Amino acid sequence: MKLKTKIFGILSLFFLFAVIACDGEGSDLSENQAGKEVQNNKGIPVEGLVVKSGDIQKNISLSGLLDPQHSVDILAEVSGKVIKINKKLGDPVTKKDVLALIDDKIPLSNYKQAKSQVLSAETNLNIAQLNLISDEELYQSGDISKLEYENSLLAVKTAEANHLSALATLSMMEKTYNDTRIKSPISGFISRKYIDLGTMVTPNSALYRVVDISSLKIKVGVPQQMITHIQPGTKTNVEVSALFNEVFPGHIKYISPQADENTGAFTVEIYVKNTPVGKIKAGMTARVEIILNSQTDQIVIPDYALVTRNDSSYVYVISGNKAILTPIKIRDTFESLIAIDNGLSLGDTIVVVGMKNLKDDSPVWIELLN
Repeated sequence: MKLKTKIFGILSLFFLFAVIACDGEGSDLSENQAGKEVQNNKGIPVEGLVVKSGDIQKNISLSGLLDPQHSVDILAEVSGKVIKINKKLGDPVTKKDVLALIDDKIPLSNYKQAKSQVLSAETNLNIAQLNLISDEELYQSGDISKLEYENSLLAVKTAEANHLSALATLSMMEKTYNDTRIKSPISGFISRKYIDLGTMVTPNSALYRVVDISSLKIKVGVPQQMITHIQPGTKTNVEVSALFNEVFPGHIKYISPQADENTGAFTVEIYVKNTPVGKIKAGMTARVEIILNSQTDQIVIPDYALVTRNDSSYVYVISGNKAILTPIKIRDTFESLIAIDNGLSLGDTIVVVGMKNLKDDSPVWIELLN
């Protein structure tokens, strides 16, 4: 009998706990339902963004090699032995510097001989001209015949021709002599040296390569859909990976009038000024950012805030506790940003998340404001 009493007591306690538990669950459900009702009374939850002004850019990123502004291979124009080396690899040079000297004994002798021939021709020309003056007086007085006078005229013309021929020979011999002094047509640095002391050279033998890296150029291919957005003078940023991604200002200097037959892109030359110490070297790789458009103090919004209806653009502007579908006019797009021409003002709050649940004049409450 006592055992039955104990069992009955335990079952009663268990039943009591079960009822309490059920009452607790019912209470939670009621509270959640009440919360949802309160939330629904506030309106549709959205995330908002306060419209601000900002600076925006539209860019193209391309890669290429940095080439010297000017590069020239200096070739021998005379034959002979290199008897002196004045400049070596890496040396700076100017147009006046003699980089090397080729044996000039024979060219110098020929040059001097040509100068003497010019002097002789000038003397003969002077004599012929004096004879002509004298014969002209004699001819006027009738002391010589017309034939003798005309012979004096021919003698002057012959002397003039000989003088011109001597001058031409002198010019050629002078050039041959000067060609034994190797000079560069540009100022820059020696990037290649092909000769050494005692090297025998012939015409067209490569002697040096000189590069001008005061400015460098990069050739890149710009796609056809972008070529109308750039012009000579368009600014660029040149990032050189070998210099720890340092960025240098540059600009577009040349644009090819014809697209490449294979790629369809237009070749564009971008120039970047080197540092005073020549930090940028020819042959380095660089990433070029062409600034297609740059605008400051623009009203901008993210592209995901845009709502399109019937090919027109809108945003939801929050006024009070309602979302008003507002038409806007887009000025331009910049990657994920949209520049607004009109329709919005600074300080407006727009919906950026939750637009799909909205209709014009829908009640809303802002869950998060950026």
